[in-house]
Amino acid sequence: MAKKSSRGRAEEGTRTRAQLVEAALRTLVEEGYAGTSARAIAGRAGLNPALVFYHFGGVDDLLLAALDRSSAERLERYRMETAEIGELADFMSRVADLFRGDVESGHVTALTEMIGACLSRPQLRPQLVTRIQPWSEFVEGVLERLQERLRLPVPIPTAEPAFAIAAGYLGLNLLSRLLPDFNQTERLFELLTQVARLTDGLSTPPSSD
Repeated sequence: MAKKSSRGRAEEGTRTRAQLVEAALRTLVEEGYAGTSARAIAGRAGLNPALVFYHFGGVDDLLLAALDRSSAERLERYRMETAEIGELADFMSRVADLFRGDVESGHVTALTEMIGACLSRPQLRPQLVTRIQPWSEFVEGVLERLQERLRLPVPIPTAEPAFAIAAGYLGLNLLSRLLPDFNQTERLFELLTQVARLTDGLSTPPSSD
């Protein structure tokens, strides 16, 4: 039997890593950190558990890779959906849709499971702080664009509000796992949309001159 070429082995390795990342993410979301072992992940992917260590060095590094993939996909979606801020009410409606997508995809569930794991594995803390930072920076950028749109007479700091919003959004996603339905969350977004409509009525978009 002919040996596989180096290119064939590389392609197979890429496929295997992708399978393990997907299986790790789904296992983390559905079974929690405590139930996410190399055997559980590999079993879901239909692969040998040894491949977890061969390709990633261990379960935690694989879980971080899975979180990276999920975060990159969600952050790109947020950037696309909020690239242009027109009417604030429409903007809030988009944010509400993105929130539902986060809940359905399980991204925040995966993140909160990893945060919880930091209690017993403190070495994960700096890894997670690094991965949360891009979200705070994204929110800060949105706030800066909002200030430009609203033409506030005095600029306000954005770093601290961005941190508070990112933390509150994470908490809201976490609570959504505990509530029997999304009624309270939906009412909150409806209220924010109403406030945004009032703001739209009071604000004047900047001129194009």
